[in-house]
Amino acid sequence: MKKRKYIYLLITILIISVAILAPRITYRIDSNLVNQDKKPIFVVKKDLYKDGGTTDYRGLGYQVIAWNRITANGTESGYEIYKSPNFRDVNDGPTKELKIVTDK
Repeated sequence: MKKRKYIYLLITILIISVAILAPRITYRIDSNLVNQDKKPIFVVKKDLYKDGGTTDYRGLGYQVIAWNRITANGTESGYEIYKSPNFRDVNDGPTKELKIVTDK
């Protein structure tokens, strides 16, 4: 009986630890990828916008926006990441300077 309680306690502690650490680990990895202008891996696609292909991704407690907007100067592209509850609306536009690729 004591052994069973011990196993249940260990399983409970393990589940709580994973629930606390998983969002932090996935955010840190995806944040590093976004800072290198690479696609994050621990996210799911939420929306795709018809402004040139801007995509809204959601992770465990964070949002990644993959900007791809057509402008008069060319195509703006880049990534931004936001923690919950400070999610952004894509219609507000990017907050940082994006890389512009000129159309030929």
